[in-house]
Amino acid sequence: MPITMIVTVLVVSLLGLCVGAVAAHGAEAVMGRRRLGRPACPYCAQAYTPLQWSATLALITGQGRCCHCGKFFRVPRLLCEVFVALCWALLVGRYGLSWRVLLGMVGLLPLAMIMVTDLETKRVPNLIMLPSIAVMLLIGIFAGPALPLLREWNWLTVIYGALAGFGVLRVLVWLGVAVFGEGALGEGDITLATYVGTFLGFPMIIEALLLAFVLGGVGAVVVLVTRRGTLNTAIAYGPYIILGCALTLIFGYDIVHWLY
Repeated sequence: MPITMIVTVLVVSLLGLCVGAVAAHGAEAVMGRRRLGRPACPYCAQAYTPLQWSATLALITGQGRCCHCGKFFRVPRLLCEVFVALCWALLVGRYGLSWRVLLGMVGLLPLAMIMVTDLETKRVPNLIMLPSIAVMLLIGIFAGPALPLLREWNWLTVIYGALAGFGVLRVLVWLGVAVFGEGALGEGDITLATYVGTFLGFPMIIEALLLAFVLGGVGAVVVLVTRRGTLNTAIAYGPYIILGCALTLIFGYDIVHWLY
């Protein structure tokens, strides 16, 4: 890899950490039903120091605990920052910088926010998802899905993708409730899958959901093996859908070629 590309990837990674930190604070503001302002401790509402605005920076500098209540920052904040930084670095490292790559980078931000809300409260807020679906649907109709190597597309691609995401999760929610009861899958997972459908389009939404099901199955097995729950345990499924989407966005064509 040329030195200029290495430098570009490093810069994009650092930028991803910063943007991921803002996304995480935005997600916590939505959960707390408050305006986005200076980052503050979710436990005592006291303002963080500048070095604590980023969970990654706080961890590196040994300032992970709130100066007032002494509680450690919530881990989903760190996961959000790392998720954004890693995905952005992989996208730029594999495909370079283009407007479609930039679209993919921006489109990952609502997913990063949902990773925080779902891991912390098992909620997928409509305040984040519905505007994101509308914007991505509008962009997708005129510009196509956010796939880096996309060359040909039809304006119906994102509509079919949204319908596929909505339809598959709608059926799974019905089945989950019928077999395991309330909480197996939630209505928020439906809106999340709908967004992924507008983001990736059809048929890549199918690959993303298949990856999510595989990852979710592995996660369920881990819960059972470690005896941290039962088949009726409510597990946040949103992160698996998000990971399936990210893997499809970055490695989707490679996965298809490997399978066929």
